[in-house]
Amino acid sequence: MPRHRKKRMAVVALVLATATLVAGHAAANRHGGRPRHGSMLGRVERGVEKLELAPETRKSVATILDQARSQQRVLRDQLHAAHVQMRALLGEPAPSTDAVFAQADSIGALQTQAKKEELQAIIQVRHLLSAEQWQQLRRQQGPGRPSSFSGDGV
Repeated sequence: MPRHRKKRMAVVALVLATATLVAGHAAANRHGGRPRHGSMLGRVERGVEKLELAPETRKSVATILDQARSQQRVLRDQLHAAHVQMRALLGEPAPSTDAVFAQADSIGALQTQAKKEELQAIIQVRHLLSAEQWQQLRRQQGPGRPSSFSGDGV
């Protein structure tokens, strides 16, 4: 297969992947920064509300979740800007494969950072709960529904 055709196919694949990411990002932003029904932080928050916790523990959990959401908003804004830049690159008559791939790497790094921030908050909340409270939180996910924060070691 000629080299230029491989590049063209790679760019088309990247365009499709980016379109999927952009659509997912747009769906996430429709919630106006509120916790989405399926978000890990939202599930933890709803679960913690059902636990019998000391007021200071409840306040600490709320602080952790608020800080995580603040960081998520910053990363979400950066991701939005990165997607806008990607659309501009892909809108060029002859997009540079190197530039597109570099932008894809930037988007991927921001997504990874957002996931790490979310996981860090979950770990911090986990450290505030007793083993029994953590198990109660896990059980609230319901039978047959996988829990994103169900690991015993976390």
